[in-house]
Amino acid sequence: FPELEILELIGRGGMGAVYKACEKQLDRLVALKILPPEIGRDEAFAQRFTREAQAMAKLGHPNIVTIHSFGRRGDLYFFLMEYVDGLSLRQVLDRGTLSADEALAIVPQICDALQYAHDRGIVHRDIKPENILLSRAGQVKIADFGLAKLVGMAAAPDLSRPGEGKPDVTAAGGKVMGTPHYMAPEQLERPGDVDHRADIYSLGVVFYQMLTG
Repeated sequence: FPELEILELIGRGGMGAVYKACEKQLDRLVALKILPPEIGRDEAFAQRFTREAQAMAKLGHPNIVTIHSFGRRGDLYFFLMEYVDGLSLRQVLDRGTLSADEALAIVPQICDALQYAHDRGIVHRDIKPENILLSRAGQVKIADFGLAKLVGMAAAPDLSRPGEGKPDVTAAGGKVMGTPHYMAPEQLERPGDVDHRADIYSLGVVFYQMLTG
């Protein structure tokens, strides 16, 4: 990626690695997500990637991380996304400093983003504290919209290297997508029938955790 100055590795999990980078020509910070290399071995993945990535890139909402561009470089599929300067909800929860009032301020922003995406036929499938970002300005941003479906349909990730020490995306026969502690039952029992209600279930689990620790 000669147009980027790679600054640091932000995180790594079942859906790839994310780097903080500077886009040289525009002099702006961005997040570069590189999908797991093994998924490119699926011959049908290229067509699926373009179709799903285009849908994800059309999500323009203040509470959803913006996708600037996407594509393929050699054997690597990637997304270039908005960089959110702040913390993940997981990091905030681990600090044990979240009040009930703060939780009640965060949840409506997540609901607005989910409603917007669901109205456009896109289900997140992996709502969890790691995918909810809180900027320094206090704005909530949901990351990785639709990525669980895209990566999960291609190949099972390496579960021996989960992100941030938590259970990460699972794939059984390339069909089951999500994170075990936050998944709705139908994501395991009937993965082909998953709809927007799975996201609402997962948000309920996150909200419960925010309120109770």
